[in-house]
Amino acid sequence: MQTRCPHCGASLHRSGDQQPLTKCWMCTAPLEAAPARPKADNPTVMMRVPRDLARRPGALRLEESISPTQTLVLPQNAVIKLAVVLGARPGAEYELSRPLMTIGRLGGGADIEVDDPEVSRLHCSIEVRRDAILLQDLHSKNGTFIADARVFASRIDESTSFRVGTTVLRIKRIAA
Repeated sequence: MQTRCPHCGASLHRSGDQQPLTKCWMCTAPLEAAPARPKADNPTVMMRVPRDLARRPGALRLEESISPTQTLVLPQNAVIKLAVVLGARPGAEYELSRPLMTIGRLGGGADIEVDDPEVSRLHCSIEVRRDAILLQDLHSKNGTFIADARVFASRIDESTSFRVGTTVLRIKRIAA
């Protein structure tokens, strides 16, 4: 049997031999016990729609007046580069020409391609915001690491080295 929580609208699954649900798994609100129905050869299917579905909060969204990329900007007074510290091409530098760039394996189609077979085609991304530089793993197989700790998203600066595969990279900010 499948119904919906009257408070949050979450799907509630229950097979016929289980005890009736007493609270919602999503919002933990108490659920009213459904009245027992006599068994019939042809049971009717009922679906209960929450009364307050229109008042239920939806997904969090940005205000329409703010564009999600509005805060992604390259600084006017500096050039930001990504330098290879350790790897197949130590000393190689890549300029971050756009505020959002991807890092991946050579031939994989990323904005910055690293010659390392342990790097995924689209391994991670670098976002340059007004006040920060953000590193985000893009569900890579081998992970993105800062100081031997796997990270999924982190704020980085010039003092932060991070590793993708066996390649160690670092941000360099050069005054223009």
